[in-house]
Amino acid sequence: MSSFREERAVEKKLTILRMAANLFIQKGYYATTIEDIANELRMTKGAIYYYVNSKEDLLFQCHTLVATKCIENLQEIIESNDTSLKKLEKSIESLVLYIIEENAVFNIINRHNMLSEELHKKVLLQRDSYEELFESVLEDGKNDGSFHTENVKLAKLLILGSINNISTWYKPREGQSNKEIANFYSKNLIKVLTE
Repeated sequence: MSSFREERAVEKKLTILRMAANLFIQKGYYATTIEDIANELRMTKGAIYYYVNSKEDLLFQCHTLVATKCIENLQEIIESNDTSLKKLEKSIESLVLYIIEENAVFNIINRHNMLSEELHKKVLLQRDSYEELFESVLEDGKNDGSFHTENVKLAKLLILGSINNISTWYKPREGQSNKEIANFYSKNLIKVLTE
């Protein structure tokens, strides 16, 4: 069980990553400095460096934040006793809602890759881990007859490509909740595999 201090540290780091992502979008990655982020948060540069090693590390931590949470959410869905259809529905909705919740972070990691080759390889491994889990949901559904597709890999790319694009257009809309957007995506993307 984590302590209150640990929870506060996690929250502080999330706040820093979210602010960094917003500033990277507004000013550009190269034009944004650690000092800019510190000023926006009314923190010292030293306080920022307590959580990250560099601006590149900030960008890498944005990738890691997203990958870790997405993998955790998907593993929980896979381990449930739900049907393949329900697992896919929940997988899609979970990802859509998380992209909306962390829109700035998703936006920056989808638009920019300024990472060193070593960190970029780590990011690709994280993405591969998520995609393999997602593909396993589709494979199980194909095997039990729930989904009709000749190519699970392409079906995965179709679904994830469509969902990942949300970060480029999403803005809060009057009369349309995040849950409704997530339901729309799951309902319509699942049709591709079931009709």
